[in-house]
Amino acid sequence: MAERTLDYYESHADDLARRYESADLSVTHAQVSRLFTPGARLLELGFGSGRDAAALLARGYDVSGIDASAAMLAQASSHHPELEGRLRRVVLPAPLPFADGAFDGVYSMAFLMHLREPEIEAVLREAARVLAPGGLLLFSVCTVRPGLAPDGTDAGGRFFNILSDERWQGLASAAGFVAEE
Repeated sequence: MAERTLDYYESHADDLARRYESADLSVTHAQVSRLFTPGARLLELGFGSGRDAAALLARGYDVSGIDASAAMLAQASSHHPELEGRLRRVVLPAPLPFADGAFDGVYSMAFLMHLREPEIEAVLREAARVLAPGGLLLFSVCTVRPGLAPDGTDAGGRFFNILSDERWQGLASAAGFVAEE
């Protein structure tokens, strides 16, 4: 992850957590519930304020999460103490600190787009490694983001890798995933 992007999350964690906690993600949570049964072991890449992990934990999923930002980890711990021991700080693309096949699903909402293509490839290979046979990867990214500078950064310095749906599918396919949706 680009240093300026991580710096943004470190210095804006309070405001971002407030915004994330108030966002309606019922559609995303319904999709996870459709794909996985309660009790499934799930890993969230880029947990932010912990909102999604906490909601899924409350629905009976065995959730773990990683995020690069120490400040966002502190926000998640403050907003969702029930996640204690389930969240770790990991700056991707590093090897995931989990055993092969440890999870039934890996999901990521609005995180992978902050990585450059070689980093995305490495993270998706690691996601494939920690998934049990038959495990699923669910991710959401923006494919359009107005107002970015030519280097892909926004006014706050965050990097966004704006790729087509086809390119995202190609990256996932190269890591061994088969697109279902």
